[in-house]
Amino acid sequence: MMISVRNIEKGYNGELVLRSVSLDIANGEFVSIMGESGSGKSSLLSIIGGFLSPDSGQVLWDGRDISTFSDKEMSRLRCTGLGFVFQSFKLIPTLSARDNILLPASLGEGVKDETLEYMNTLATRLGIDGMLDKYPDQLSGGQCQRVAIIRSLVYKPSFVILDEPTGALDSENEDKVMVLLGEINEKLGTTIVQVTHSRRVAECGKRIIRLSDGRIAL
Repeated sequence: MMISVRNIEKGYNGELVLRSVSLDIANGEFVSIMGESGSGKSSLLSIIGGFLSPDSGQVLWDGRDISTFSDKEMSRLRCTGLGFVFQSFKLIPTLSARDNILLPASLGEGVKDETLEYMNTLATRLGIDGMLDKYPDQLSGGQCQRVAIIRSLVYKPSFVILDEPTGALDSENEDKVMVLLGEINEKLGTTIVQVTHSRRVAECGKRIIRLSDGRIAL
């Protein structure tokens, strides 16, 4: 998916956190967004993903302004076409790890056998294959993060956005996640945009965009 951001501005309580931000992300690109706390990284990521509306400006997915998508279209895309990893994971506490991962498909076209097989492959790759029947409160923060990552990838979306995808992980599991993301980007052509404080994680992408005081730093 090709992403175009045009003159985005966003403010809270009268204070701008994003100031005329424009950028293009090519189809199949792996982009890392870095910046200090408060630089607007997470707000920009949420706007790119259609979870937050800008005060002004446009976000286009494959040339179409996402503000023109109907609620039904956006819901369908979020079920299987867009993968999103929130910094807070947003797992449903009353569902097992397995059911959290499969929830988007159960709301859409249903769970297919190949989806189950791919989920098990991803869970094995990330070392949580024995934890899929556990509930979020039975898992560590790092395990919950890996569940959220698998949920974002299991439907092989064309576009994945991740907010601090390795923030709760040790270096070994961080490496597993970044290797997996790199393979998915290369082999499936998935467009990936991640926000991270870690230069090590950022350098796993193909391009780094730096935000400073709500602007793209040159």
